[in-house]
Amino acid sequence: MATNYRVDRAGSSCTVTVSGALTAIVVPELREVLKKEMEQPTRELVFDLRETTMLDSSGIGLLIASSNSLARAEGSIRVINPMAEIYELLSKMRLVARLNVGSEHVQG
Repeated sequence: MATNYRVDRAGSSCTVTVSGALTAIVVPELREVLKKEMEQPTRELVFDLRETTMLDSSGIGLLIASSNSLARAEGSIRVINPMAEIYELLSKMRLVARLNVGSEHVQG
């Protein structure tokens, strides 16, 4: 399964939309893209997971690392629109509050 991502910036907010799997295959490339984005003043980083079909430990690590980086810069992270399975995984790992996961998640 191919994974595509898009990064959109609006002022100090950056939105990452991931289509497909957020796994070890795409994380190294996406991590480098996010490092460059964070060189610009970033107050909020939003991960839109509406079209994300899978999340592995590398993807979770990227979310946590992004959260830590933004916290040091007094910014914040949000995860929006996760599919039910991904929301459940993040909930079981007790990451919903830490990653500001939106309670409205995609059913199915």
